[in-house]
Amino acid sequence: MDRVRPKAGAETVQDLVARVLRGEVRIPAFQRSLKWDATDVINLYDSLYKGYPVGTLLLHRRKAPAAKLKLGPLQIEAPELAEALWVVDGQQRLVSLAAGLARPVPIPTVPEDPYVVYFDAAERRFVPPTRKGEIPSTWVPLPRLLDASDLNEWIFTWPHAQDPSMRRAVFEAGRNVREYNIPQYVVIDANDEAALREMFYRTNTSGKPMEWTDVHTALYGSSTQPSTLEDLGGELAQLGMGRPSREQLLTCVIAHLGLDVTQNLSVHSRTHGDNLQTGVPAALPAIRSVFSFFRLHAEIPHLRLLPRSMPLTILTRFFTLFPAPQARTLQLLIRWTWRTLLGATDLSTPTFLRRSITQMRDQDEERATQMLLALTKTKKISPFQLPAAFDARSAESRLCLLGLVSLKPCDLETGSQLNVAELIEQHDRDAFRRVWQKSKSPANRVLLPRRGLAQADLRAYCASQPDPKVLRSHGIDEDARQALLQNDQAGFISARGRLLEQIVTDLVTRLSGRAYSDRSTIQHILSSVSAE
Repeated sequence: MDRVRPKAGAETVQDLVARVLRGEVRIPAFQRSLKWDATDVINLYDSLYKGYPVGTLLLHRRKAPAAKLKLGPLQIEAPELAEALWVVDGQQRLVSLAAGLARPVPIPTVPEDPYVVYFDAAERRFVPPTRKGEIPSTWVPLPRLLDASDLNEWIFTWPHAQDPSMRRAVFEAGRNVREYNIPQYVVIDANDEAALREMFYRTNTSGKPMEWTDVHTALYGSSTQPSTLEDLGGELAQLGMGRPSREQLLTCVIAHLGLDVTQNLSVHSRTHGDNLQTGVPAALPAIRSVFSFFRLHAEIPHLRLLPRSMPLTILTRFFTLFPAPQARTLQLLIRWTWRTLLGATDLSTPTFLRRSITQMRDQDEERATQMLLALTKTKKISPFQLPAAFDARSAESRLCLLGLVSLKPCDLETGSQLNVAELIEQHDRDAFRRVWQKSKSPANRVLLPRRGLAQADLRAYCASQPDPKVLRSHGIDEDARQALLQNDQAGFISARGRLLEQIVTDLVTRLSGRAYSDRSTIQHILSSVSAE
């Protein structure tokens, strides 16, 4: 039998790192730690700089689930992909490139991990930080070299910007690293494990070699198919967006099968018992796709913030039937999701669920999307009003939290954007910190790490030289800031409440898309007319 030949090619370091950050290149989660140390990483960058060979990457093209990836200091929200490139050989090189070049700045000044690297422009060499944390002014943080435009901007803030020789050295280092072409082989035949193994052994002959058993486990055996709702919840929890309740999972499995989710489980057990059993593992890809859609498109980073469960159930059926929606469909699904979260329908919840799921049957992607939209109302949205008291379980309070999330809240100490999903995973409801002790208003909540009242933290920040961008990221305007400084609880709640109402109104107006047409694509309209 003829085998599919591996596809040979090459890709620049800059393009490879970009693909890793988009989740298109996946580095398997091995059960053992990486073997490279700081010397190996420095040698890799020295080879790129001097144009020496660095070996060939061996990649395996196959499906990849939505996942929360961690590469050293990097955290990547990777979507589910029908085709991704899984690293068979070259893991340590790719981790060193991504974790070194794409890490946030400023980078550590002490050797915290092997991927902290500087370029010494005076000596024309790559170096790790010193143990004492003393960084000479001629040292350039490695991430500055990844993007030519960013480097051009940054170089003029560098103490040696007026030295032409030093500037040339930095630009040369950046160009040599970014534009280095790394050769690669992509194995396309996913079923030919024997060929993959043979290529692995032939290419994995230098450096610190891995065993095929490690690679095989990472590519094929890193997870098992869930057989129970408990297993299914555990698989989904790994995405870092929370663990659905048993009831949510059960309705998703029933929706995945296209059954009536409003009927009693005993009815389905008698008539569809076998399907329910096999439906648990079969539903996993569709539910993963819904999670990915919530996070990447609908601006809902965690299940704790989902105001209503209906979109989770209905979209499970949609992504079962249409696993790779068009861009226009995704846009319309965002609008439908937010209209559903706002309760924009005249139907009762059971009727809305039943019609949404059962009427998708025997329809194409665009007709199914239009059917869902038709079940929601399109009337003008009224200005949002804060509920009298915050309740983390209520839809209105969760809308308030999503409004705060839309501001992209920043850490008070570093000024960097917070990972809200991770914050909720770590602190649960304590992630929604109160500012003052007694107020029950949603305007008294703020998304910040650490526990306890946030009043002292916010007041100390406001009393310093606060970055207006950081304050805006928490919905704090000048009136609210002055109220904090004057220890005026009522003034703070009033000022922030007005602002939060406008923030939520703007958010739901934007994402529900009331001002825009919901029509199908021109191609679909023409094809429908031709069919008639």
